[in-house]
Amino acid sequence: MGVEDLFDSVEEQILDLLARIDDGDENALEELKKVKRYFEELNDLLSIISEADTIETVSKKFDKLSEKFDEFLEEIVKVVG
Repeated sequence: MGVEDLFDSVEEQILDLLARIDDGDENALEELKKVKRYFEELNDLLSIISEADTIETVSKKFDKLSEKFDEFLEEIVKVVG
């Protein structure tokens, strides 16, 4: 699946959710809220990538993020016990 196909699929899903919300489906509203959170998280993740990046630099950035996340989890374990 190409990027354009992915965006078309996402657009269709969002339009479907909006139609269901318009019909009074409360579950669709909750699903749309989840989609919003996923997009916010994806935006945060992708904000570290710049136009000048290559696959190698992106890989290094994600590796560094993974290390920092692991350190964060270790600190939580220490605090929580």
